[in-house]
Amino acid sequence: MALVLRGTVVTFDEQHRVLDPGAVYVGDDGRLAAVQPAEQPAPTGFAAAPVVDLTATGALVLPGLVDLHGHLAYHTLPLWEAVGVPYLHHDRWVDERHAPDYASTVTWPAKVLGHAAPAELLAYVGVKALVGGTTSVQGAPRSTRPLDGGPVRIVDTEKLPAGRDMVLTSALQQDAEVLRAETASKLDGTRVLIYHVAEGRRAAEPDPAKPVSHVHREFADLAPCLRPGLVCVHGTALTPAEFAAWQGAVTAVDPAERGTVVWSPFSNLWLYRETTDVVAAAAQGLRIALGSDWSPSGTKHVLGELKVADGLNQHELGGHFDDRALCDLVTANPGDALATAWGPQVGRLAAGSAADLLVLERRQAGQDVYRAVVDATERNVLLVVVRGRPRYGTRALMTAAGAAATSAIEPAPGLRRRVALDGPDWPAVKRALARVRQDPQAAWRDAQDALAAWGGPLDDPDAPLALFGDMPEGEAAALAGTDDLPAGLVVPEPDALTHDAAFFAALDRSGIPELQRLKARYP
Repeated sequence: MALVLRGTVVTFDEQHRVLDPGAVYVGDDGRLAAVQPAEQPAPTGFAAAPVVDLTATGALVLPGLVDLHGHLAYHTLPLWEAVGVPYLHHDRWVDERHAPDYASTVTWPAKVLGHAAPAELLAYVGVKALVGGTTSVQGAPRSTRPLDGGPVRIVDTEKLPAGRDMVLTSALQQDAEVLRAETASKLDGTRVLIYHVAEGRRAAEPDPAKPVSHVHREFADLAPCLRPGLVCVHGTALTPAEFAAWQGAVTAVDPAERGTVVWSPFSNLWLYRETTDVVAAAAQGLRIALGSDWSPSGTKHVLGELKVADGLNQHELGGHFDDRALCDLVTANPGDALATAWGPQVGRLAAGSAADLLVLERRQAGQDVYRAVVDATERNVLLVVVRGRPRYGTRALMTAAGAAATSAIEPAPGLRRRVALDGPDWPAVKRALARVRQDPQAAWRDAQDALAAWGGPLDDPDAPLALFGDMPEGEAAALAGTDDLPAGLVVPEPDALTHDAAFFAALDRSGIPELQRLKARYP
């Protein structure tokens, strides 16, 4: 649908233009037809298009936020307050058996929801992203049949351009021989590989009494893939020398290209009490993007993660990143990383870019546009457009944008918005998730019966949909293939859509000062 938005347009284009006032023209094809000063004549074909005029409000129009690190099958779960923290590396917490243990707190609830209410689970986590102004998320679960569409773009399965899936992902480490013989050759300049690596604490220097994390070996195994298009998630254990070797290998292939580090500071601190040395990574020329990770150890979305990054930048990193550079972590930088595979930009507003837009209210009149983005919370998200369609926002702006078939939603007390979903509407999503929570055993049996009764191939478009997590199962793997759930399994109430009192109470209990200060950002 054609659409026009007028207001303070923060383009994040190559020149980082701010057009005040500016106009963004959304074409019928889901691309931007023009981004220009408001006084310039409109392109042809927009005479009858709906107009969202924000010029009198001071609201910002910018690219929808991009989250390059998630695990969507688990994103309805609350923070996991594991007792064994800090863990040495990612292979340690999956075997946590002390209550609240990993299998019954994380793996099994996600497994039940992914089988018993898969469409509703995906809708819920999509809405959770929209509430935080996010239009592209990474971390698709494995599934019995392809996942297409949805309220936000799922990076792993989005088919751009020309219907081809050009983004490879792996949350689990591949064998060194597979990386060398199979994966490396796919990084041919047209594809992106999003790969988890070196997630854990740094080497035990200068204290030789501490164990050395094995995650450095993962990076060594990845050497054949240090090419343009590689996006590494975490990299918490990597040293400046390893960052230099990575970018050097990329430059040797193409001097104009940069590797990408996806930084998830909240999750790093929650599980390991350390985070990635992004200043060292940036000093070597690597591109930095943000990712919120999964809700058992992450923020609700990258709008929240941006505040964690800002706090670390102010207090621990000496203000290395200015406000514009911080905002680039969730717009231009991930957009540039994905452009290798997608072509159309999702993180910069320009003619031809994908029509993924966010309208934000400034918390203070006249506030600098980049500081306004960093400071914004869910209450400042006024409108979100994905693929040229209004998906979430205030009633007034959704109506002005021509949204149809919307449902009322209240993500936080007193925060009233409308949301447009293609599948089950918002009340149906909540009912389905509540049904699973009320009787997980019955919901699980019904889902298993439906799969057993299906006589055709599981990848058939009409096959029952089931989702499978992309994370290790830990002790739950011992029961794989059985018909019964663990006795007394509790599926928790879906994680709140906003950073709420329960979230901040968990931060208070954690004793992590770098995360506890997040509460002050949400008055």
